[in-house]
Amino acid sequence: MTGWEDDAMGWPLSLCGFALFFLSDYNDWRWGYRALRFCFPSGGLLLTAGTLLDLRWERSLARGWFRAAVLLLGVMFLALLVYTLFFALPAAASYARPGEKRRACTTGVYALCRHPGVLWFAGVYGCLWLVAGLPLWEAALLCGVNVGLVLFEDRCVFPALLEGYEAYQAATPFLLPGRRRRRSCRKKS
Repeated sequence: MTGWEDDAMGWPLSLCGFALFFLSDYNDWRWGYRALRFCFPSGGLLLTAGTLLDLRWERSLARGWFRAAVLLLGVMFLALLVYTLFFALPAAASYARPGEKRRACTTGVYALCRHPGVLWFAGVYGCLWLVAGLPLWEAALLCGVNVGLVLFEDRCVFPALLEGYEAYQAATPFLLPGRRRRRSCRKKS
């Protein structure tokens, strides 16, 4: 094989991970089966495994101090992603009890925009492209699928499950925070 086929073998695992994220959200929205609560963590494991399989550190576009700086930036984006998904909102209610109504989280990083994790995810995958040789097409594909996931959540899942979500949608940007939202986030954190 020549071209991208021989370089990237993990992306099908990553897409299966996203399929499990979609299944987890659909279960939360429509079914509420406790047996499917493991879809989200399983999806995270598949996404991580698929990504790790496709890293080619020797093909890094960054060198020297720039590589170290981008790697540090990637670690910061990853820390923000983990914080946003598991610590900025009640993780047990969000991932372990499907179908239960709960309040929309509107403070902290969620005062910036409704889906700040998308920004951090894109940052992680952009840094992996630069420093770890992740194919750019794969980083772009996974970021696009992630946007599709949050569109589904924002239009279908969250309005049905999160109390006050419609007001939150009206007051808070979807993905890109403005200057006023950044100040609001700093005041409420």
